Amino acid sequence: MADVKDTDAGAVGNAAASSAVPNPYAGLGIQPPEIEGFQVWQAPPQEGFAEKFKRKTMENPFVPIGCGLTAAALIYGVSTFSRGDSKTGQKMMRARVLAQGFTIGAILLGVVYSGLKGTDKNK
Repeated sequence: MADVKDTDAGAVGNAAASSAVPNPYAGLGIQPPEIEGFQVWQAPPQEGFAEKFKRKTMENPFVPIGCGLTAAALIYGVSTFSRGDSKTGQKMMRARVLAQGFTIGAILLGVVYSGLKGTDKNK
């Protein structure tokens, strides 16, 4: 490794002080070398639960619909079992399995679509 001179450290320190990124080397006796044309990568802002849920729902709206149908069939099926109506309960459990299959299919189609969309950007 090349030794960093004090004059280089002062130049880098001044450049880092003018940017919005905090200098991790502040207070240390050494500074990293200055690389011409190099820019410090900044992480994008954190996405909250509500923003991520909305974005994912807009990307593939059939997954939340399938989840809702699965939950509705499960809740209604369990409630009919508890009331003693086993025939309707069995139908609801079959409907739940179909809704789960729909949800898995929606997830798989979303993954394929995202993969195809990603390869189109590379062209």
